[in-house]
Amino acid sequence: MDLYNFAYGGNLSTAYIRQYCPSATLVMRAQLPNFQIEFRHYSENRQGGISSIIEAPGHLVQGVIYEIPEEELLDLDVLESVPQGLYSRDTFLVLGEDREWHQAELYRIVTPTGPYTPSKGYLEDMIRGAREHELAPEYIEKLVAWRRSLD
Repeated sequence: MDLYNFAYGGNLSTAYIRQYCPSATLVMRAQLPNFQIEFRHYSENRQGGISSIIEAPGHLVQGVIYEIPEEELLDLDVLESVPQGLYSRDTFLVLGEDREWHQAELYRIVTPTGPYTPSKGYLEDMIRGAREHELAPEYIEKLVAWRRSLD
């Protein structure tokens, strides 16, 4: 069975997600209202903060919906450290660019800490994916400004 996955962080990039989910197919751009991205876990591997969604009334998280076979999503669970309890995979309603609501799986930090200074490489992955999928220009600029602030 295929499931929808809402990607908003490093998984925005098609090339990145296909390393773990080779059958991932882009469905459409989407938004998660009343949340924002924050870097709420420090990754030793990435040498900086990695993203999660945090409730924030009036804000929007931009991303994309991928259709992914459930067995490949289990591989993504391993990448996202779901078995270790770092991230959880939860089902949310996201608003697609078709103006319809879609149930989609997404990953978020189980126990947010920080916030931390974002990892440069992680932000670069996000920017690459945001540009690839032509997310809102002001959203891309926000990511680029975050990245610039780290130099």
